[in-house]
Amino acid sequence: MLTVLIRSIITYFLLLVIMRLMGKRQLSELQPFEFAITLIIAELACIPMAETQIPLMYGVIPIFTLFIVHLFITKIESKSLKFNKFLNGKPIVVMTPEGIDKRLLDKLDMSITDLLHALRSAGYFYPSQIAYAIIETNGKLSVLPKSEYSPVTPDLENMKREETSLPYPVICEGIFEHTNMERAGVEKEQVMTLLEKQKINVKDVLLLSVNGNEVFLQPKKGKALSLTLKDKEI
Repeated sequence: MLTVLIRSIITYFLLLVIMRLMGKRQLSELQPFEFAITLIIAELACIPMAETQIPLMYGVIPIFTLFIVHLFITKIESKSLKFNKFLNGKPIVVMTPEGIDKRLLDKLDMSITDLLHALRSAGYFYPSQIAYAIIETNGKLSVLPKSEYSPVTPDLENMKREETSLPYPVICEGIFEHTNMERAGVEKEQVMTLLEKQKINVKDVLLLSVNGNEVFLQPKKGKALSLTLKDKEI
């Protein structure tokens, strides 16, 4: 009995350290590969705790091995957008101002009932209030309401609200997202000209997103910049 108690305490603190090193994401925010590794680690931890005849190291070594695999995958994922999309997929816009895209819902194996449930969980009971609804790579629903249903802020109290549009990340961690450039309606030359004016190299851009005529530019070093496109001409 004492052996089981000691093994359980050791395993507990081992898992505590491993999960702390893996990051602070909530379970609902885990990417598919992170969720899979978490489940396997949990299963591996149970074996040496319950089976005293199995050496404790038979559980410790596989857990550390999966932790190293997780670090390796995370590092590649942060450096390669293609690998990131292959591993986790990409966000899917299931609702636009034109309505619900049933084809994409079928692709996600979601029913209309599932979508309505997710909208209610996000605080929206009427589909007519939604401009965009996006299924993130972790399965969570993100909602952008139409301008008339957006929360009122002091800046909006005395001004006419503009039509809601979706911001597109054009550059992520120094890499161009060509599909998002097409959706945002901007050309690579325009973006390059903008960066030249700010004296910033593409590789030094953490995030550049375009929302209509508005541009958000966050360098890897330095403060974020809010810029404007005039009639899509930089």
